[in-house]
Amino acid sequence: MKKILSLTLMLLLISFLTAISIQQKLVNDDNLNVGNRFQLQIYADVPLKSVVVPDTLTAFKILEVEKIKAPSGKTWLQLTIVPLLTGSLSFPKLQVIPENSDGQAHFTDAFQVKVIPIRAKNDTTLVDIKPLAKYPLQLPIWIYYLLIALALSGIIYLILQRRNKSKKDSTIKEDISSSASLEPDWKIALKNLDELLSLDLIQKGEYIRHHYELSLIIRRFLERRYRFPAVEMTTSEIQQFMDRIYISGSQEVLDFLKYCDKVKFAKYIPSREEIEEYENWLRSWLQTFELVEAQHKLAHGGIEHA
Repeated sequence: MKKILSLTLMLLLISFLTAISIQQKLVNDDNLNVGNRFQLQIYADVPLKSVVVPDTLTAFKILEVEKIKAPSGKTWLQLTIVPLLTGSLSFPKLQVIPENSDGQAHFTDAFQVKVIPIRAKNDTTLVDIKPLAKYPLQLPIWIYYLLIALALSGIIYLILQRRNKSKKDSTIKEDISSSASLEPDWKIALKNLDELLSLDLIQKGEYIRHHYELSLIIRRFLERRYRFPAVEMTTSEIQQFMDRIYISGSQEVLDFLKYCDKVKFAKYIPSREEIEEYENWLRSWLQTFELVEAQHKLAHGGIEHA
């Protein structure tokens, strides 16, 4: 009897010593909004193979599961996760599968993250789009298809006619003259800023509308200048894009967008001096592109004269 007891204790001790220990770590989980990414890193004292993601996961979306090899030769897992709802969200425990199975089930610990809503609950500036309505004089759908087909045929005909109409030299001259008549993007943005200030929305107490238009001016400029959909992106998404390319005064641009977001979504009411300070910054920043354009023209002209 004593031998059996001793053997049992020895087996339990060996099982305890050889048990796999799972550790986990959260990265970028502070100040989360809907759509922000954070990482769950899973470590163990043995190489890990994969993780089982349940189908019942509704409050989160797992974008990527990476298997990373450490310098020691062991592999660990990193999950890139996006929250889909706001509030205090619970993330369930996940089953972790090691490369060499020991016949036991291993799980991470469940955890909670807090997702902050960007827009205030009582904000009615942005509303849901109404469902499509059918008007009394609306034509049948096949007529629209016919009109589109006719328009495409006309465009193809015009393209073919234009190819046989003029020589290369005349075509190049027309392209140059047409491109020269277009206003530069910074001048368009400055004109929009002057038109906005002429409305005097702050004097009327329309702080949200004023800052919505301010944000739209700089977003449209970024979209035209740097060829990315800034109007449709959140400030966080714009920041991630700007981390990958060079944009003049990028930190000031982000500060300006965050200031506008604070007024639009958090009901922040700035002072008149603060508003004028940001408006003056936007004007000065746009005017720097006029200087860059002038320097480029001088350099280009100098090369031609040489």
